[in-house]
Parts: sequence; structure tokens; C-alpha cells
Amino acid sequence: MSRLYPPAAYGQFAVFTSTVSNLAMLTTLTYQNTLPLPKTKEKALALMQLTILLSVTSFVLVTGLLMVFGDWFITWLQVQTLGKWFYTVPVLLLFYNLSLMMSSWYTRTKEFRTRAGVDVATTIVGRVFTISYGWFTSGHPSGLVLGDFISKLTTFVGLLQSGVHREIGELRRTFSWTRIREVAHEYREFPLYVLPSGYVSTLSAQLPIFFLTSGFGATIVGLYSFSVTLLEIPVHLTGSAMAPVFYQKASELYNTEPGRLKELTLSIYNKLLYVGVLPLGLITIYGDWIFKIAFGAQWEMAGVFTGYLGYYYIFKLTSQSTSTLYTILGRQRYLLLSNVLLLLTRAAALGIGIYMNDVNIALLLFGLGSLVCIFIVDMHILYLVQLPVVRIALRTILILLTTLALLKGLRYGIEYWFPNL
Repeated sequence: MSRLYPPAAYGQFAVFTSTVSNLAMLTTLTYQNTLPLPKTKEKALALMQLTILLSVTSFVLVTGLLMVFGDWFITWLQVQTLGKWFYTVPVLLLFYNLSLMMSSWYTRTKEFRTRAGVDVATTIVGRVFTISYGWFTSGHPSGLVLGDFISKLTTFVGLLQSGVHREIGELRRTFSWTRIREVAHEYREFPLYVLPSGYVSTLSAQLPIFFLTSGFGATIVGLYSFSVTLLEIPVHLTGSAMAPVFYQKASELYNTEPGRLKELTLSIYNKLLYVGVLPLGLITIYGDWIFKIAFGAQWEMAGVFTGYLGYYYIFKLTSQSTSTLYTILGRQRYLLLSNVLLLLTRAAALGIGIYMNDVNIALLLFGLGSLVCIFIVDMHILYLVQLPVVRIALRTILILLTTLALLKGLRYGIEYWFPNL
């Protein structure tokens, strides 16, 4: 894909996907995340009905807005190269919202293998289509959009046919406006706290796309987007496999054996830390070499950007699972506060870089600020379950600094002995 699609194409696609993810967060009010929580199936079905209603309503509204203001949105977001493909946003949004709901249902029913199988199949289908289309169109950005469309459609069909379709009859039979209003009120903390928190988190992740577009152009956005896409692959792969399992198990222990929650949390934190420290450390130190060799010289700068973000993704990997404890413990306010802190820190970092007209400073400060914030959040989560935070923090820092020193020393040695490499 990196040899078919230029950085500018990835920049256009990044703006497109950011639009879809922002709308997805707002249109479902995050009610799909509540499905694993009810003790009775009756309430869980009511939450599914509520999510479906919100998804269909948002599809109609977004379609209407694009019919009236579509051209203005395309110009404002600077995605003219995508042309009419931008109008696929409502359909993508519908598939995405319903897929999130079904994934949450499989978390409730502990069908983790089903989710993993669908993820693998849809990723392969989407990538094959994107590569094929890019081959015949010389890397037109629409190929990335269509690949994403095919992937989300395949995800929706795969999740639906893997078991959720058996609930359709019961969803119709049990439909009740009264019950839907009751569960909407019972789980109101999700739109009140989880939604703002999630939206702030999504916005903070997308800040570079909007800041860099205005400050440095689509090519820089494409380089950054490509580097983040590759960093997200191992994080998503590991997180999507472990986070739902941890969420389900932690919810169960909190209701039945709360004393064991501490042990489970420390175990998942340590495992994810050890899994991520070496590969993400390699990306941090050798990112420019890796990208130049693997993807071509035009992507070398993306490797530099990846180096600025590598160590941050270690803690993103750990918090992807453990942050669900905020929901389980009823501490959604802390989740909102932590995401606001991350947003403000990132905005300040990018603002300084743009003011100095230096993209390297912007993304270096962005990476460092993100690293500090997410580390504080991780330690706060461990504190909430009464783990020895100071000892864990010192041990974590020692592991990271040791790994960084060894990898950096090895790079100096390679550069000394092979200066023309």
C-alpha cells in the first residue's frame, strides 16, 4: 500500500476517517458500550434497541445534512480529491455504529473467538481491495476510502451472521419504548461522562491531522497518518484481543470477588508492558531506518514521526485494557478529566511547533506530552485498585530507560562501524 498510495493520499484519507469516527462517537451517545454491564438479558436487549434507533436516526440526519451542505463540507475539510466518495460517510457511519454494538454484544456473551475471526477476515478483505484498486488507479485516494467501506461492510455482515442474527426475532418481540427510556436513564452516565470523555479522547488523537493540515499541508498529514496507522496495528491487535476479555472478567470479579480485581489488573498491566516494550522500543530508535527499508525513501520521515510516538504507545497499549476500570468502578469523571488533560497538553505541543514552523518540534512535543499524560493515567488506575503505585512506576521507568539505553547504544555502534549504512 505504501508503494501504491503517496503520502498526500493518506492525508486525505485521514481527514475522511476522522470525520466518521467523530460522528460515530456523537451519534450513539456511547450506549453500545453498556451491553456487557446489565445482569439481565432483557436490559441488554433494550440497550441494543436503543443503539439501533440512534444509529438509524443519525444515518438519516447525516444524509440530509450532506445533501444540503455536502460541497461546503468537502471544501472546508480540504478533501476535494475524494470528490463524491465523501458522500459515503452516512453509510459507513451506520455500518460502523452497528458493528460496535454487535462487538459489545459478543463481549457480553464471551464469544471472543468470533470477534477475532471477523477482525482478521475483514482486515484481509479490505486490504486486498485497497491494493487492487490502487494498482489500477495509480494510488488515487478513493481506493483507501473504498477499502475502508468494504472492510466496514464485511465487518457488519460477519458480526451479524456470527450469531447476533439469532437475536433479531427477540429484539422485535421485546421492543418497548418504556423499557428503552428506562435503560437510557439507568445508564445515563455514559452520555453524560463517557461520551464527553470519549469525544475528547478522539479529538485529542486527531488534533495533529487538523493542526498539520493547516500548518504543513496534506503530505505531512499523510506521513503522520501512515506512521500512526502502523503503530496502531500491534496496539489494536493486542488490545482488541485482551481488552474485551479483561473488561468482561473485571466486571464479573467486581460483582463477585472484588478482592481479586487488584491481582487481575496488575497481571494485565505487566503482560502488556512486557509485550510492548521491545517492539515499540525498536520503532522509537530505528523508525527512520525501518520505514526507509520497508516502505521506500518517500516514507523515511514517517519513520522519524513514529520514533517520536513509540514509547507513548507502550502505555496506550496498557491503558487500552485497564482504562475500562473507570467504567467498572463508576469513576467516569476521572476518565473525562484525564482525556481533557491529554487534549490540552497535545494542543499546546502542536501550537508551539506550528508557531515555530517546525513539524519535528511539534510532533516531538506531542509525543512527549502524550507519554507523560498517559503514564499518569495508568498509575492513577492502578492506584484506584489499591496497588503500590510508586514501586510499580519506578520499576516501569527502569525497564523503559534500560531498554532505550541498550537500543540507542546499539544504534550508535552500528553508525560508528557502518557509517555509510
